[in-house]
Amino acid sequence: MNNRIPVLRGLFYPDLYTYKLRDFEYVPGVWKNTTMLLLLSGLIFGISAYFGIGSEFLSKNLTAISQENYELHKLLFMFGQIIWGLFYGAAMIFIPALFFWTLSDIGLKKFVTVQQFVLPILLLEKVIIIPLATTLGLIKTSSPFSLGVIAQYITGNNFIIYFFAAISLFKVWAIFIEFKYVKMLTGKKPGMVLLMVVGINLVFWLFSALFSFVQIEKIL
Repeated sequence: MNNRIPVLRGLFYPDLYTYKLRDFEYVPGVWKNTTMLLLLSGLIFGISAYFGIGSEFLSKNLTAISQENYELHKLLFMFGQIIWGLFYGAAMIFIPALFFWTLSDIGLKKFVTVQQFVLPILLLEKVIIIPLATTLGLIKTSSPFSLGVIAQYITGNNFIIYFFAAISLFKVWAIFIEFKYVKMLTGKKPGMVLLMVVGINLVFWLFSALFSFVQIEKIL
């Protein structure tokens, strides 16, 4: 019996693979897939940094530093974003997996597998944002896929704007995938599963808003 669950198939056919994942006693290839996804995350964050996305503070200081120092800062920023991409990927996989694992009697590897379906959705959003940012100059809070644009019309509070900017169509898609798999794996009531899934994502959105709210250029 083939116990492998391809990430893309598991992502687009959750109704089929929820049953397969539930019935498997052993899921092979978990750590290999995780490693590949983490490397992909670092690569995508590095490409984003290469195009200068998120490095607005460097441009502001362009006239205050030499060209050599600017290039050095740019290189360090790109390297830092690669590291951040690796950390981001690990957080998106392991933190929710550990959270769901502690609230159930299901093996950790199965929840890690679930998060392997979620991370590509989040990375896809970042990939799509790259051409929008480079061609249209859109910043994070102006993404057409998030609630950040609406929040800007409602309030001038930056923290609230960043919070709603963290909520996007891709995040809703990720929540749907998590809900489908966690519900089938744990057998818990839909309301409880929804509370678990939305709760952990709410924490991520709050932290995302907090980090965005803090002005990086004031720290450097």
